[in-house]
Amino acid sequence: MEQMMKMPNLRKIMQFSLLSIGLLVMAFSILMVVAPFRRAPAEVKIKNGATLSSVSRDLRAANVIPSSKIFALYMRLAGAERAIKPGTYRFEPSLPPYEVARKLIRGDTIALKVMIPEGRTARQIAQILESQKIVDASAFLAAVNDPVLTEKLGIPAKSSEGYLFPDTYFLEPGSDAEQIVVQMVANFRAAMKKIAGEMQDTLNAQALYEKVILASMIEREYRVPEDAPLIASVFVNRLSKNMPLQSCATVVYVLTEHLGRPHPSIVYYNDLRVKDPYNTYLNRGLPPGPISNPGEVSLKAALFPSKTDFLYFRLDDSSSGKHRFSRTLQEHNEAGIIPKGL
Repeated sequence: MEQMMKMPNLRKIMQFSLLSIGLLVMAFSILMVVAPFRRAPAEVKIKNGATLSSVSRDLRAANVIPSSKIFALYMRLAGAERAIKPGTYRFEPSLPPYEVARKLIRGDTIALKVMIPEGRTARQIAQILESQKIVDASAFLAAVNDPVLTEKLGIPAKSSEGYLFPDTYFLEPGSDAEQIVVQMVANFRAAMKKIAGEMQDTLNAQALYEKVILASMIEREYRVPEDAPLIASVFVNRLSKNMPLQSCATVVYVLTEHLGRPHPSIVYYNDLRVKDPYNTYLNRGLPPGPISNPGEVSLKAALFPSKTDFLYFRLDDSSSGKHRFSRTLQEHNEAGIIPKGL
């Protein structure tokens, strides 16, 4: 009697197993099938925090996969339900669903590699981004100069200039300008944490801003890294003596960013007389804001300048990029300064 009762149960288990295997085979077969009626690549944007169900529906709506339910089942069985990375994806017509899944898990978006060099201004960065169709230059500059955004980012100024950290970024065409600024400032904060160490805790927002201004000048002056802390020492020493910083870099900034002139190959004496708050030949102290977006070398030099009594420097060798440093104006003049533009 007991044996007869076990037989139907065994039969049901076998039927269920065969049905499950059949469903899995069917699901696998569907995953191997390319979605029909699509001859061109399809682009699908997956938002941060999107659920597997919504992603599957979006892929089906774009005719990337033949079945949203089977695709979602496959992702769950693969343990990849939460492994989908946000971004914009491009799917070729011949791509089977399992390859679609692999792209989503790898985060193989259409992001472009964008290199932002050290010492560029926000305007120059905007041109780089626009040239690669990442974002419109005017939209990026509007985000940079948005006082509401700078306040959210903890920058004590009306602009994010100086905090747009030079780095290699992976950005998608048509990216949101504000998000790019947020990402660049986040990279700046991460770099500062590494450079400053415990010193960062002693700097309030305004003190850090002044260091960024100083670093932005150092960035535009030095050519070899070992000179950066020495140049920083000259500026620090001049500030302590209430001497004008007399940085040619600030004059070039005025000429190019405020007056719209091309970058000069030579700074003439007449240029030094241009009236502008950023001209450190006419105004004592630091300029009102950063003149570039400095990298790690300049930020480190601004935070940890060399201990010297130097008050002057000049380019000593244009081929090597080395500067010569002097303690007095006489030493500086004897070093070979040649008046230009007279």
